[in-house]
Amino acid sequence: MLTQKPSFRFLATGAITSLFVLTFLLFAHQSRDSASRYILKTPWPAQSKPECSTSTPQNGSDLWEFKVERDGQNHGLSDQQCQSAFPKLFVEISKSAGLKREAPLSYKDLDSREVEDGMVRAIIDRGELYIVDFGAMPVTASRARATLNSLQRALSAFPDRQHLPSIEFIFTTEDFAPNPTAPGPIWSYSKRDGDDSVWLMPDFGYWAWPEVQIGPYHEVRRRVTAIDQGEVAADGSLVPGMAFEDKKKQLVWRGSLATNPAVRSKLLKAAVGKSWASVRVIDWDDENDIRFNLLPIEDHCRYMFLAHTEGRSFSGRGKYLLNCHSVVFSHRLVWKEAHHAALVSSGPEANYVEVDMEFKDLSRKIDYLIDNPQVAERIADNAVRTFRDRYLTPAAESCYWRQLIRQYASVSDFEPVLFSTNRDGKKKARGVPFETWLLMR
Repeated sequence: MLTQKPSFRFLATGAITSLFVLTFLLFAHQSRDSASRYILKTPWPAQSKPECSTSTPQNGSDLWEFKVERDGQNHGLSDQQCQSAFPKLFVEISKSAGLKREAPLSYKDLDSREVEDGMVRAIIDRGELYIVDFGAMPVTASRARATLNSLQRALSAFPDRQHLPSIEFIFTTEDFAPNPTAPGPIWSYSKRDGDDSVWLMPDFGYWAWPEVQIGPYHEVRRRVTAIDQGEVAADGSLVPGMAFEDKKKQLVWRGSLATNPAVRSKLLKAAVGKSWASVRVIDWDDENDIRFNLLPIEDHCRYMFLAHTEGRSFSGRGKYLLNCHSVVFSHRLVWKEAHHAALVSSGPEANYVEVDMEFKDLSRKIDYLIDNPQVAERIADNAVRTFRDRYLTPAAESCYWRQLIRQYASVSDFEPVLFSTNRDGKKKARGVPFETWLLMR
């Protein structure tokens, strides 16, 4: 028995050693597989860290200024032109980037966020878009396609796209981001103050919104502008636009109560029995109700006053209303969108009217503007100049996408790679080129 004890001890020691080695090799493989999906960036020296330019365009274009007739549809403006034309557009991006200056985004942060239903994970590599993962989307599939098409347009229109930084990101197509304070960054159409992990992106409507019978954004803008400025008919005759004083002196709103009954029911209550009110609820499940009550988005512009209310989070109609030469009334907004930094609610530069969450001051403010049409028209003029002719142009949207890419990259400590290495040493593509992915859907 004494001669056998050492052999058992050696066998136990050998087993433990083997287990340790096996565990080490397993974790080493996992570590290598994970690391093969990205590379750490070389830290920039403090004095040479790249920053987005805020100077005016150079090389003979330092006198350039944005003109909507020429530049509004230009998706390929330079970074300097974007900064010059839209100085208020990138406020929320800068805030998000500022929160991560001291603790940059890591691959582990990104990977900690699971791609759930309604989410897309993607890579931009040298200006090319690749789809890595695509969650199930029983309701929001068209939103995902619209968003990706808009992003692809902003990339393909940019002459220097190959010099854009490479990033990997996740976005949601839902009305708001899940777990907005979790470590993993996520792009979303809207956010609240305190949603520190959420990066704002343009919403799907900048491409199209077929579910509520709203077509391509550029076409909506054409129809809206035609109401206010007129257009040339098919026979060559000029159809005159609608003067502000000729618009219906009513507040118009069409929508569903279900998405935000707490706020929208108060609007309905404030409008009951008012001669200035054209406020109706739409039941999107009732075809007859839709047929009788749905108002084409451009026909909202025939009214002098437009009501804007948030839904489950933001309301996608807001940007359409701000394209009108009309006065938008809105309660205090809880959910931020990309263009909100350009909203002004008071003073000579006011471009909309803010009312309280209960709409108790709505009637008083409408009565005042009806009695003072010159004030109402000034607000409508400011709205057109600020939004339709600048911050809500297609050019501004593409500028926003590229600035989002740059700022997100500036606080990420890694760059993605397109091919991961399997345990057998073979390389595997991590993403599908957008063009291929689009044909597969």
